[in-house]
Amino acid sequence: MAEEERWTMHGLSRQDPACIQSCDQLEEYILKVGFLPLFRNEIPGFSAEEHTCAEDWFSGDPERDPWEWRKLLAQRGNVAYGKFFDKKAGFISREWFPVFANYRRDGYDFDARWDDELAGIRSKKIMDLYMEEQSERELYSFEVKDLAGFKKDGEKNFEGEITLLQMQTYLVVRDFRRRVNRQGKEYGWGIAVYCTPEHLWGREYVTSGYREDPKNSAKKIFEHMALLYPDASVRQILKVTGLRETGGNRQRNVLPYPDNLVKALKIENFTPEILTEDLRAGLVVAVGQLREKQQRVIRMKYEEHRSNEEIGKEMDRAAGTIGTYHTKALGKLRWPSVSAWYLAGYEQTLRSFLKRKGLQAPDAPFDPERKTDAEDYCIRIGLSLKQFEVFLDHEVRTIADLAAVTKAKGWYRDYKGIGPKSAAEIERKLQSVHPA
Repeated sequence: MAEEERWTMHGLSRQDPACIQSCDQLEEYILKVGFLPLFRNEIPGFSAEEHTCAEDWFSGDPERDPWEWRKLLAQRGNVAYGKFFDKKAGFISREWFPVFANYRRDGYDFDARWDDELAGIRSKKIMDLYMEEQSERELYSFEVKDLAGFKKDGEKNFEGEITLLQMQTYLVVRDFRRRVNRQGKEYGWGIAVYCTPEHLWGREYVTSGYREDPKNSAKKIFEHMALLYPDASVRQILKVTGLRETGGNRQRNVLPYPDNLVKALKIENFTPEILTEDLRAGLVVAVGQLREKQQRVIRMKYEEHRSNEEIGKEMDRAAGTIGTYHTKALGKLRWPSVSAWYLAGYEQTLRSFLKRKGLQAPDAPFDPERKTDAEDYCIRIGLSLKQFEVFLDHEVRTIADLAAVTKAKGWYRDYKGIGPKSAAEIERKLQSVHPA
């Protein structure tokens, strides 16, 4: 969230008596309230972010960094961690998990959901990895993707499917582990490891809520939220806790991002079915060429599935104005100079751009299935070409370079053409590629 022109974590000061200052304290708080999103959302106070020290986030110190604590809590297994709240990360206590599972699953184990034609084939290919004798598996996200067939020319929208299965409580994050090379040494960022909640706590316990009507489980969640957050509106509670969007036949058929944006562009022969990681990366860069207000509209409309009215309230604009921003944004995304990024692909367009600048393109061949990592050119997070050129002139080329630069307070003052608002947006984009 941009506040006073800067990216700000909305937490507490370390001196505040209410500030949670250790992983043990956060776990105790989650067990007390029952469930809690990781980051700030529409309901004030309903997040780990708002109860922890703002200055400690992303420090890398496991003693005081809440970002590191989520790893420790996932490892301990006393609470479940995953994307449980409006497709965003958070925690559910062991006590409350059967309540969520009963509502979100509508009383279905996954195999029964499949038999009743309530699950898609892509979800089934993922869940088949955890069925029967494989039920105790713990798999890296890249292993799930590979084994379930989400490869080049294979199944699409892995991120959307893995998020859906977490929202439905069929999968949780068990740990964040780094890759290990042939010499046995760890390298890179921690990668999410997925397992079933039944692996954590046993099927009998996880499914114990099946004894009651899923509607009663939904009522328990809603009433608990209304008691803890009496100022929250019905719409806010339903949205953040997922009561409106999940659970058997009640689930809305919403096309996930970026498939919905691809369809909205209406470009011949450019369909969600052909999207590769290379084309997705190019689409991120293309969106980065829009004006900031247009980027916000695209993000809220397609990633968050908000209406023009909802976006207008947040941006303090009329719904009609939001519609105009949206139309202009789609128009610019169709410009040949912009659309080349997602039509020709990220790698080819980046190499052409660097060649025109007289710069050497990366020596290593680009892996079109690779997710964003620290060694990628920083434009891949969605910078505008003008911003990228500024950074190149200062020999800031990779995401790792940019992450190091932005740690300094007021860093943007050394980069002509980048002001405080642009700096805040760049920092937001950097955070968005951090593994969740």
